[in-house]
Amino acid sequence: MSNDEPGLSAMRGAVRNTIRILTIEDDPAQIEALKEALLVAQIICVEIHEAENGEQALSYLRQEYPYVDAPQPDLIFLSNHLPDYSGHTIITALQEDPRLHKIPVALFSEQDPTAARNVSFPDNCHLFMRPATCDEWIFVLRCIEDVWITLLNMAGSPTL
Repeated sequence: MSNDEPGLSAMRGAVRNTIRILTIEDDPAQIEALKEALLVAQIICVEIHEAENGEQALSYLRQEYPYVDAPQPDLIFLSNHLPDYSGHTIITALQEDPRLHKIPVALFSEQDPTAARNVSFPDNCHLFMRPATCDEWIFVLRCIEDVWITLLNMAGSPTL
């Protein structure tokens, strides 16, 4: 990607060039693989915020104690298999909250995304195979970046 192309680092425009990603993941190895992929792909304008389970994530997103000053994420990376809630339960909770329902969600599942064709997801939710390696994370990040560039070209400024 050339320096003049908008990408993950320019998702929010000229005012704030850092994208905030909330990862909702109970596997620390997944978080480390994501961070490694961001480093290898040289995507530097990203803040990673972490939640280990659905309850913690919803408290963070609703800015409940102890997350009263938590920034709203620009994007959510959500594991479909958490110890307390399913990814679908969290997506439903997000859709019911007017402050949160437009945040884009990348849902990561162990199953092939084509197997979930019969499951209804909101337009801002996209299903991915759970990345297992740094290279797979880079592929996911590039897919998200491509979608973002398409939105920028279509609308001039995508709405989150």
